Amino acid sequence: MTSNDEQVTSNEDRRLAAKRKLEARLAAERDRKRRSRNIVISIVSVIALATALTIVWVTQNFLGTVTCEWGKAQDTLADTVKNRANIVGQQPPERRAEANKYLDELAAALPKERTAPQPTSNVPLPFPGSSERFIKTGSWFASAQRPLTLETNRGNLPITLDSTSAPCNTAAIESLAKNGYYNGVDCHRLTNSENLKVLQCGDPTGTLLGSPGWTSPDEPPTDLKKAPGSQDSMMGAGPVIYPRGTVAIANSNRPMMGRANTGGAQFFIVYADSQLSPDFAIVGHLDEGGFKVLDQIAKTPVEKGQGGNEDKPKDPITIKNAAVG
Repeated sequence: MTSNDEQVTSNEDRRLAAKRKLEARLAAERDRKRRSRNIVISIVSVIALATALTIVWVTQNFLGTVTCEWGKAQDTLADTVKNRANIVGQQPPERRAEANKYLDELAAALPKERTAPQPTSNVPLPFPGSSERFIKTGSWFASAQRPLTLETNRGNLPITLDSTSAPCNTAAIESLAKNGYYNGVDCHRLTNSENLKVLQCGDPTGTLLGSPGWTSPDEPPTDLKKAPGSQDSMMGAGPVIYPRGTVAIANSNRPMMGRANTGGAQFFIVYADSQLSPDFAIVGHLDEGGFKVLDQIAKTPVEKGQGGNEDKPKDPITIKNAAVG
């Protein structure tokens, strides 16, 4: 027979064993629930990530990019020189000597002509609905603004490129700078008329006819103020104010003749508010730190240059290097 002590001990062991089994079963149940919860969280996370990536992909490929149609440059410096006989022949006899001299000047500048690779056609577009205006880079988004520094022999001109108004033309300027197109090139034009005060750069030939071998599409600004007293007419929109510091693309459009999309590598920096037709794509603005240099440049006297350039700076204004970023 067992003693009472042995019976009590046996009952205690059974209770402890039962307690341990219960605790083990509860722990196993908790582990099972935790694993189930983790599986659900993982599945939801994967679905959320896949959804987010799908939204990003759709946004980038359908809302976040624009297809730029680069054109073939026409009436280039080479075209004009090649067409000498026809150009001279169309002039009255008393002006043919002048026409020949003009074409001699163009021919002399032809060896300075440069070409550059055509930019990509799939260009980032400002992210719709974002107050911070993001654009696509790679798989994600970055700011629509990028720094461009023009290191000149007169000092640096820091520029902020901005894709908001003209994504194609901004991408073109960035591509040209990265390919070294502007390095060692003189700014060929400095105007100082009552309504037009700009420094124009980007033509290695200095003739106003230089081209990288392609043209960019028109992306006219839509938010510039009308010039005082101006109004639209049947000839087109009246002049607007391009504010001091604006960086815009020069072109040779002739709307009445159907000539359009003629921008390219040439750009101008406005050193004082200027009046122009609203036809010049805005690609950025000069940073505050560059105005002192620009104002000094604006004092440079001008002379007649090659071809039809009447506003060539007498003292060279040379872009030694153009760097993005």
